[in-house]
Amino acid sequence: VNSAAFLALLAPPQSPSAAMGFLGIRLLSLAALVARAAAFDFDDEAPAAAVPAKPKPAPETSKTVSLLHRIGDAGAFAERSKLWYREAASAGGGLRVRLGPAKLSGAERDAFAALLDSGGHYTLRLPSNFSAPADSPPVFASVSACSLAESRFEEAIELTFSTAGTLTSVSYTVPAASECPPTLPLAATEVGFSTTVTITYPSEGPRPIGRVHDAAFLPHQAAKAQQEAAKASGGKDGDGKPQEPPKSFLQQYWMYIVPVFLALSMGGGEAPKEGGEGGGEGCRVDTAREVAE
Repeated sequence: VNSAAFLALLAPPQSPSAAMGFLGIRLLSLAALVARAAAFDFDDEAPAAAVPAKPKPAPETSKTVSLLHRIGDAGAFAERSKLWYREAASAGGGLRVRLGPAKLSGAERDAFAALLDSGGHYTLRLPSNFSAPADSPPVFASVSACSLAESRFEEAIELTFSTAGTLTSVSYTVPAASECPPTLPLAATEVGFSTTVTITYPSEGPRPIGRVHDAAFLPHQAAKAQQEAAKASGGKDGDGKPQEPPKSFLQQYWMYIVPVFLALSMGGGEAPKEGGEGGGEGCRVDTAREVAE
């Protein structure tokens, strides 16, 4: 439909009969538009690519171990709070720990107040093996009770683990000085701890290059006994392989000694003869002159 015909359709009718015809034309145009829209297939569009669902991360499983404490230098230990730990998911590995809240109230608060008057220590206790706390040796750490009270129960606990995951030591420090004032105020009902927990691992030292024989780490008597046992068993070590005899110094470092020896033997030579002969003649002439004189 050109623009002139389209404008003629939009022009208002001049008579009733023309108005009826104009309405019919509009209805026919509307029906044609509806039929065209119905014939359009929306399924021709390319379906959108399905977005794969992201896997849900596995829930982090944490284990707990009891942190025990003792108020005073004697008596039994009681549970102070829980220590949550889990394996770290990073490449470095190790453990991640989190200490639950702790406070002194009731009888424990009264016992700590009496300990301030008499003087003594506040002690913590943890198992060396978190996986088997009942069967592992405990690790202790203590601090002065008055220093803990003067620090407003702000404490720092440093746990040192071995490469095998065993707790080797506990460092328990407070920011206050070792000397305490004569009297320290203590809350009437309860006191809470403000704890910072850190984990450290020992740094590995230098390692020897290559394979070192097992006898090199033993004392002389133990290494000698191992050699005698190997001779008695047919000259074989524990793996069933023939044991190699120890090498001497020249057998181990001959490739460094031979080049130096060759360089020293090939260098140098005889002294030049011309200088020597000239010197000799000069000496003879001088001697002749002395005789003539």
